[in-house]
Formats: sequence, structure tokens, C-alpha cells
Amino acid sequence: MFKRWIALFLLLAASLAAAAQTPAARPMLVGRTMQQAAVDLQQLRGKVVLLFFWSTDCPVCLDKLPELRRNLDGWRGKDFVIVAVSQDRSAADLKAYEQVLDRVAPPHAQMKIVWRRDTAHRDSFGELPLNVPTTVVLDRDGKVAKQLRGRVPSELWDDIAELVLN
Repeated sequence: MFKRWIALFLLLAASLAAAAQTPAARPMLVGRTMQQAAVDLQQLRGKVVLLFFWSTDCPVCLDKLPELRRNLDGWRGKDFVIVAVSQDRSAADLKAYEQVLDRVAPPHAQMKIVWRRDTAHRDSFGELPLNVPTTVVLDRDGKVAKQLRGRVPSELWDDIAELVLN
């Protein structure tokens, strides 16, 4: 009887571990930019991806986006992309901020901004705070390498460089 319980426990633990790895290991996100360009994490496999979930209600986020764009100049031509996912309630708020952002830091081909509430948007990230940025770094295989909430620390760029350059 004891051996059956152990076997059942091991089987259950193995199936739970496999189920836990599947969604978290390779998150899903599809959407489009305000200019209607498609964005799909599966299409970005082979690149390191920084996902930045933000909103115009978040002062830290508004401060960080121009910096993220400017930082991309050093990554030009590298296998690195930023997908900034706006969680704004209205597309008008996102459009208005994008116009300001474009004047402060010119658009960059390696940064895509998508609106999470667009009817074409789907992702596997669940509920995230609106007033605090959430940053997720995906490795070249599309697996989560790092996830954090709040300000993006400067050390994160070292982690990204290690993923991009190796």
C-alpha cells in the first residue's frame, strides 16, 4: 500500500512539474502596434526579448520608456528586441504618449509598442499592476530568463548582454 502511495505521489509530482513548466517556460504574446504591425513572440525566437509592461498612469514607466529607446542605439543590429506592452485603458492615452515619446526619443526598429487591450492582443501573463512596471526578459528560446516588478535596475543590462552576446 505504501509503495502505491509513493508511486502515485511521484506520478502526480511529475505531471504537476511538467504542467508548471509549459506556460511559464515559453510565454505567449501576439498583438499589433498602433501602426498595425504584427508582433508575435514566436516570431522573435532566436532573439533576446525584453517585455516591458507599463501604463501612462505609472510615472516610473513614463520615465523609463525614453531611456529604453535610447539604450537601443547600443544594441543596433544585435539579436535583441524590446516589446513595450501598454496596459492603458484607452488607445487615445497610448497614442498621445507615443507622440510625446517620439519627440523625446526617436522611434527605433528594435522596439515595438503594443496595446494590451487591443482586440487582436493575446498573452499568457495574466493580471499585472497598472501603476508599476513589470519587466520580463526572454532568452533566445523564448523562455523566461528574468522577471521583476518596479524600476528596471541598471544591472539588468548586464544580464541582457550576457544573453545576447553568448
